[in-house]
Amino acid sequence: MNDSAEFAPQLYPPFPKDTNPVIHLSTVSLSELLAGSDAEQARLFEICRTQGFFYLDFSGTKSESLVKEAEAIGRLSETVFKLPLEEKQDKEPKKPFSLLGYKRVGKTKTDDQGIPDTAEFMNVGKDDILDTPHHIPTTPPAIVFESANRAMLASFVVGCHGVGLDIMSVLATKMDLPKDVFSHSNRLKAPCDSHCRMIRGPSRRSTDLPEIQTPGHTDFGTTTILFNWLGGLQVWSEPSRGNFHKQFEGDQPEGAAGQWLWVKPKPGHAIVNLGDAAVRFTGGILCSARHRVVPAPGEQGLWPRYSVVYFIRPNDEVVMKRLQGGMVPPLPEGEEEEELTAAQHQQKKFRAMQ
Repeated sequence: MNDSAEFAPQLYPPFPKDTNPVIHLSTVSLSELLAGSDAEQARLFEICRTQGFFYLDFSGTKSESLVKEAEAIGRLSETVFKLPLEEKQDKEPKKPFSLLGYKRVGKTKTDDQGIPDTAEFMNVGKDDILDTPHHIPTTPPAIVFESANRAMLASFVVGCHGVGLDIMSVLATKMDLPKDVFSHSNRLKAPCDSHCRMIRGPSRRSTDLPEIQTPGHTDFGTTTILFNWLGGLQVWSEPSRGNFHKQFEGDQPEGAAGQWLWVKPKPGHAIVNLGDAAVRFTGGILCSARHRVVPAPGEQGLWPRYSVVYFIRPNDEVVMKRLQGGMVPPLPEGEEEEELTAAQHQQKKFRAMQ
């Protein structure tokens, strides 16, 4: 590994060809989606109905800048994680059930035996970056909000949020729902827990598999946009359509047939996946995928693993229940749906992580 930098995508060895099993993810063209390609929109819907994970190609759109912004945030991440531990721990969440701020190594259990995780996060809230009216402010390390860095983060957040809602708009149309139905529940300028996450996982400590950097889970929110440069992300082979309140049930779903599949990084692309809210709003038409992170395979595992993520989550007051109309199936007769706001839903999943 190069001693001068931990985050150095240009120096990373290739993803090992002999790594197995690897999942085949489809690549979706954002340009074709925005141009109204019937074939590409139908393909997106099929992917989100059956798998919930895909590569996103930004080529030919104004969103191409997100690739370079993600790399710049990766370089900022390295600086942030090299801060003294005391300074980082001072930024741990102050309000109950909040994920915003610093998550130290070992805070999250990875399985039923309580083995701790090995990754550290710095979660910077969308509302703090954009100074959304009426939100409760949190304060990241000073370097994060230096003028140029805050402007970069703002551009990244606005761009990712827009891309996520563009994707959900296409999916709404394919389900015969109003095009803007998801925009109403995931408003950029309303308080919510959408955030940019900087992640650092250590290099591999042994040849044994797995060391768990982030344990198996489905995401809380509507859409997740991930930029990563090393392997390590794994997806469970069977999609999820209903375990909305159970995030950590052990690293592998109990009694479920399937296996963990490696996701190969794809340069210049994001990896997009759907979360609990997208599944719940659509009554299980759309699916999410349980996923986890381990150190990268082969020689890639000699490097610390950095990634940059933007999570789009419903606004705090939105009730997380299935939509009415279109292709969304009604509740079976006599069945009642638990009505939680997005904020309450997050609290429930947060408690399951402890």
